[in-house]
Amino acid sequence: MNRISRTKSFVVILLLLVCNGLSFGVTYKIHPAIAGSQEEFETIANSLKPGDELILYGGTYSQTARRAVTAKGTADKPITIRAAEGQQPLLTHPEDAAARYNNIEFVDCEYLTIRAIRFKGGSSGVRFIRGHHIIFEDCQISHTLNNALTMNSGNCNAFIIRRNHIHHTGLSKRGSTEGEGMYIGGHDGSYITTNTLVEGNYIHHTRGTSIGGNDGIEIKFGSYGNIVRDNVIHDTNIGTKYPGIFVYGGGKGINIIEGNVIWNAGEGIQVISDAIIRNNIIFNCSATGITAAPHAAVPHVRNVKIVNNTIVNHPRGVVFRWEKAERMVFVNNAVYCPGSTAIDAAGIGGSTFSANYVTGRLLGATLNGSAFCDGGTIEAAFADPAEHDYWPGPGSVLIDHADSDFAAGQDFNHTARKPPYDVGAYESESKAANPGRRIKEGFKANQ
Repeated sequence: MNRISRTKSFVVILLLLVCNGLSFGVTYKIHPAIAGSQEEFETIANSLKPGDELILYGGTYSQTARRAVTAKGTADKPITIRAAEGQQPLLTHPEDAAARYNNIEFVDCEYLTIRAIRFKGGSSGVRFIRGHHIIFEDCQISHTLNNALTMNSGNCNAFIIRRNHIHHTGLSKRGSTEGEGMYIGGHDGSYITTNTLVEGNYIHHTRGTSIGGNDGIEIKFGSYGNIVRDNVIHDTNIGTKYPGIFVYGGGKGINIIEGNVIWNAGEGIQVISDAIIRNNIIFNCSATGITAAPHAAVPHVRNVKIVNNTIVNHPRGVVFRWEKAERMVFVNNAVYCPGSTAIDAAGIGGSTFSANYVTGRLLGATLNGSAFCDGGTIEAAFADPAEHDYWPGPGSVLIDHADSDFAAGQDFNHTARKPPYDVGAYESESKAANPGRRIKEGFKANQ
């Protein structure tokens, strides 16, 4: 076959692919610009078709008006908006416009990936107004006047929100402000978020000055089927002091909160209903490690399992208010609050408790060697608690003493648990030292 014939054959094949819906997407590449009411980024982003890709080179992209994007890909031809390799594009507004507009709004988007873009400033940082099958990863949201990432303006489904750095929120000085890292679902349940993975994010220094709060991650009433795991959250206590993670429940399914590390919050985790709380490490919070109690927004307290968590050095380790609760479980937890209150309980008679090892005062509960057991000293239980190393050291009372009927399948390091199981977030497997990442600022390393 000669070259002309080969070229004609290629054109015929390409036309057949196009006719059968297999056309190749278009790749757009843009460079930073300071614009007026509409920038090149917004114009091109709103023109993207299934399979298209928009690549942003490093530098500042700024405009004076609202920035809103609607991009609808398909399952087999998603749309991608991302940074160029090794580049750091920054989306922002001029200072005089920041209070009037969110940094960016994604409206009714479908099958969209947003990757490695920095969003600085704005009233809220990144607002998702409805949408489904969206991946938001490796981005940074910072220095917002209110909250950072919101999903409270319509139903959202099947998001993946991972490896994002969120910090320094709620900076408005013009009046009261909220500064949640992630605000997921509508407060009254009129909008819900479902089947969403929030994984491996780093959230810190959230500020709030109103009763709206500055939680690290908040999953509102009615939202369900969501997994929040392997996030590092600290310092959600600037101005107001709100939870590192707050999960309301009350939906058609459960939410899973696992493998997170939280410190310097108001409450480490606050949970009401319909949740599994497991393998979390929570320390040095100003109110409680875990609060498990009713809330005005949730009509029923039910279906909560709190298992294999490590809860250290709080004024109150765990607070239970379960007088009318149904199907509640608290098993295999290590609660060490020497010199303060480890357990503050009311209404726990109808719930399941087993193999919890505690140090500190107990209110409404007693050490009975079954539900609550003597944890001994914090120094004997953990490898180096002064340096936040909560690995069960050699001879720790936590080793091999968990209730096997409720042991979590994996531990904080994603290590499979094997019998006899350990109490707390780690499974030591006879190792003298933690083989995983030490607890410190930054992303959790095993992502």
